[in-house]
Amino acid sequence: MVTATILTRAAHDALGRIHDRTPVIIPGDLQDQWLDPTMTERDQVQHFIDTIPEPNLVPRIVEKEVGSVRNNGPELTRAVDQ
Repeated sequence: MVTATILTRAAHDALGRIHDRTPVIIPGDLQDQWLDPTMTERDQVQHFIDTIPEPNLVPRIVEKEVGSVRNNGPELTRAVDQ
């Protein structure tokens, strides 16, 4: 079985005015630590998540097709001219 989970936390960056949650993005240099099978205690995991720097995400306006799960493709990430 293949599964996926998206961890979120409070948004304090520019996206915070759009939505109160932001994804937890694990930097490449921390991925081995995140995947460490010995990190099983809740406090360990929470401490690790708390030390991950906030992402530097830049909001942009996109086409309305982004709002439908029927649509998928790289064209959905293109910014729209206002």
